[in-house]
Amino acid sequence: MQITGGKYNSRKIKTPEYENIKPTLSKTRQGIFNALSNMIDFEDKVFVDMFSGSGIMSLEAVSRGFRVISFEKDRKTALAIRENFKSLNIKPELYFGDALKNIQKLNIKADVIFIDPPYDSDLYEQSLIAAKKNRLLNKNGIIILEHPVNKAVNYMAFELIKTKIYGNKQITFLKSNQEE
Repeated sequence: MQITGGKYNSRKIKTPEYENIKPTLSKTRQGIFNALSNMIDFEDKVFVDMFSGSGIMSLEAVSRGFRVISFEKDRKTALAIRENFKSLNIKPELYFGDALKNIQKLNIKADVIFIDPPYDSDLYEQSLIAAKKNRLLNKNGIIILEHPVNKAVNYMAFELIKTKIYGNKQITFLKSNQEE
């Protein structure tokens, strides 16, 4: 797998080969960051990757100028993410453990929150609740959900900006519908 844009464009990274890892495909990553580039400036903005998995979305965000904060619950996977960052001479802000528990302990204000948990979980709604409850999103911040096309997600206190479909995956862009 390789990074699709920014400073580290075309750099190859190792993909952890575990059953629970489903890296976001290159076409989807490009689509996400192209759409996002029309919404915000990336430089010096904060990108939170709540369920890092392969770490490719974190690396894509760093490559494009974001400060990235990543969470990964599986220790083996997190070590693989750390190695990929190290191969690019980047020191990751990577937290081991449950994102929903750990994110509450940090004083984070994110410009973008990327949520791509295991598809069969109820973590989409829990993540949105945590983002709202902990006021994680900056004013004008964006939440991006990656989920199966056939999975209904309750957006709760967030407003739909747009959706994009890539094969069997849907990318949903949300913003807060309340003034912070």
